[in-house]
Amino acid sequence: MSIFSNKSEKIFIYLFFAIGLFIPLFLEGNTFFINKFSTIIILAIFVMSLDYLVGRTGLITLGHAMFYGLGGYIFTILAPEYEAVNFWVYTFYVMLISGFIALIVGLIVLRTSGIYMIMITLALAQMSFYFFADSIEYGGQDGLFVYIKPETSIFGLNFLDLENETHFYYLCLLSLFNCFVFFKIIMNSSFGRVIDALKENPDRATALGYNIFHFRLIAYVLSSSLAAYAGYLFALQFGFVNPSMMSWDVSATALVMALLGGLGSIYGAIIGSFVYEGLHYFIEHLTEYWMFFMGALIIALVLTLKNGMAGFLNTLSGGKR
Repeated sequence: MSIFSNKSEKIFIYLFFAIGLFIPLFLEGNTFFINKFSTIIILAIFVMSLDYLVGRTGLITLGHAMFYGLGGYIFTILAPEYEAVNFWVYTFYVMLISGFIALIVGLIVLRTSGIYMIMITLALAQMSFYFFADSIEYGGQDGLFVYIKPETSIFGLNFLDLENETHFYYLCLLSLFNCFVFFKIIMNSSFGRVIDALKENPDRATALGYNIFHFRLIAYVLSSSLAAYAGYLFALQFGFVNPSMMSWDVSATALVMALLGGLGSIYGAIIGSFVYEGLHYFIEHLTEYWMFFMGALIIALVLTLKNGMAGFLNTLSGGKR
């Protein structure tokens, strides 16, 4: 059974990851662009987690960045300051703790819906923002720093050096691929089909005996944990984490990327992230009024491509709108 939903998704994923494998070779050691691609890939993981929550589960939130920031903070708080730790072990810690926090938060926010859920998730994210911003113990506005990056050994074999920009890029690319496959397997499972039913017709799903709250809570925890993983990678790349990662505008920007790519398509999160960041970089270097032109262009694209770029690609490949 194929994990792909349509022909355009299959073509895009094959092309994207095939090209992605060779990008460091094309760039010939240009560390600036290698780092730039790594950053966009990390953003794509974050946007993908939000895309699943909003597009597939129907839960709109403006507080998803709280978990993005928590991923970095959990690592910097737990890890020894001047000692290299194992990446895989601390990945487990980050996702386990962030999943537990998401469970507690989910028990609160999922008792609301619509505009009320948007407001309560926004409020919780801003509370977290100001908690870390005002905390001397956690570095305040400056945040915390990662002085030594983790090592990636498995049974004594070290495959990647995270101090090396190219190695880190490949770790991010592998992480994006794994997240994509994970979400597609979830979507094609019986759990994913129930989630789709809950989004389309919650009353009928309830009548069939499904507990809406429990299924949505599981989806919320999974999505939030992967957002935390993206924040963890961000902290490792730039060597710091600060409260700005939890700001509401980070969540809003990720939502724009998801809309641009095509809500619920999952692979649209990759397209949306690369298109948004590509436009940002290009327009920013053209004019000092880049924010005006960027905003106008994004509005035009969202209004023109009502199913996002993923929907547009699907139409070009002969699929249904």
